[in-house]
Amino acid sequence: MHQQVSRALCRGGTYLLQSSYSGTAVVISSSKLPVYELSRSQTSRSLATAFNKPTRSYTPSSRTPTPPPTKSSEELAQNPYVVHRTPSVQLPVYRRFTSGGNRQVVLIKRVDGDRKKLMEDLIASLGVSKQDVRINPTTQHIELKGDYYDKTKSWLLERGF
Repeated sequence: MHQQVSRALCRGGTYLLQSSYSGTAVVISSSKLPVYELSRSQTSRSLATAFNKPTRSYTPSSRTPTPPPTKSSEELAQNPYVVHRTPSVQLPVYRRFTSGGNRQVVLIKRVDGDRKKLMEDLIASLGVSKQDVRINPTTQHIELKGDYYDKTKSWLLERGF
């Protein structure tokens, strides 16, 4: 009455046969590996589990988390400019390497308010030359030429952003 329907999935010299009639799966290998029989609940797992494929390991980064803002949003609104945090509560300061990694540009994104005032404050506080700082006319991001990533992040944290 019911026909036994089997599906065969091949990976290298190993085959996984799944039967819809009996609800079991059999792993058959062309080499001298043992044959495994899997139950219906085990067949829903991925082939990686059936073939004992090693899993990827995750190594957490050693970066320290960015501390939260020290000023409230009302206090920050009194400033001529505001640098908003990202959705993951990080500072929007990024590095971009160009010229094959020989040149570094630091980007400050998510700035609201007077960007020129922020640019002048960065020039005065960090000691950046006026030629090395610009506002991108398309994206409105502030770009600093040089390795000012750590200085910029710490300066923004000191200001309460």
